[in-house]
Amino acid sequence: MAEVAGSKPRLPEEIVLWEILTRLPSKPLLRCRAVCRSWRRLLTSDEAFLLAHHRRQPALQLVTIGEAQERRVDVLNHRAGERRPVVRTDLLRGIDDDLCLLAACDGLLVVFAYGAYHICNPATRQRAPLPLLRGAFVCGLYPHRPSRSYRVLCCKGRAVYYVHTVGSTELRCVGEPPEQWATRDISLMSGYCYPPILVQGRLHWRPVALLGTKCDNMLVFDTMAESFRSVRTPVEGPCADPFEMKGELGLYNRHGQMVDLWVLEDHENNLWSFKHRIKLERPILFLVPDAQGDVFVISMESGGIGWHQCLKHLSGSVETRHKWSMPLNLTRHRLKESLIRHDFFLPEESNGGVDETPLFQGLSTAAVLPDDTSH
Repeated sequence: MAEVAGSKPRLPEEIVLWEILTRLPSKPLLRCRAVCRSWRRLLTSDEAFLLAHHRRQPALQLVTIGEAQERRVDVLNHRAGERRPVVRTDLLRGIDDDLCLLAACDGLLVVFAYGAYHICNPATRQRAPLPLLRGAFVCGLYPHRPSRSYRVLCCKGRAVYYVHTVGSTELRCVGEPPEQWATRDISLMSGYCYPPILVQGRLHWRPVALLGTKCDNMLVFDTMAESFRSVRTPVEGPCADPFEMKGELGLYNRHGQMVDLWVLEDHENNLWSFKHRIKLERPILFLVPDAQGDVFVISMESGGIGWHQCLKHLSGSVETRHKWSMPLNLTRHRLKESLIRHDFFLPEESNGGVDETPLFQGLSTAAVLPDDTSH
């Protein structure tokens, strides 16, 4: 149909909806619901659209912050040069004010706050309690695609593991890991210290030293079979950690100013391939590869000044460099925003729903990262 004389050309609505709106961050997208009734229905309840939007959101690193009046979890966007708060607890409430980030998956976070476990969605500001996890160590959160549910792997006692389907009233025992893992300190296997990495339906923990062995034993939990197995890594040492990058399981091993990156090529036969070696000018304190292929590095200057750097991991060249505030803790968790609806947030199901307290009230605006261009 020809354009009416004098009218401005318009993009087809299909392109506007599926190529433009799906790329918007959640907050401006939610404002678009006010445009018309059809957009409100699409942006609120159309599952295909909400899934397409989630898949196009960046997976951003999460940092935890402890300040005088609050504990907070922020998303770190080094490409935009900012960090933005997503969850907080208020130290002035006069009750248990601890905030621990334990797991993250598909836009959902599991946190311990105000003396209890919660699952929440920062994009929709929804929260639901997880009372069955009381007294347990949370190990990981993962999707169970056949049942379209989300499940939490947790541990009680010395080495007995349980699975809780979020929104259910069941805590189901899935047994113990291989016998040689029975004597490991359970706190090391929980999300408090080194959370497992979810890749291709399996949770992978950092390598540890078992009785009479080298530090190259990785525990793996198959979320579909609900079974454990132990695999060997190609490197040993206390500074080796797994990571996920573009759907593959990687392993980095840092030693001094050097970092070696490995990738698991064959899960069934445990075949690893050496990919890259990065050399930095300063000793490395902490390293986390991000989902887009870059590498976050925390190093220490002489005089005790901490720095956060983002590297292009293929070459090791510094892309951005920021002075690092020591109360700012870079975690191994990522947030990929999602507006997908979940039944366990409905008030009649779990006393959840939209909830401004206690996790979302008083969130501040984004903070600009101070870029250091002198190096």
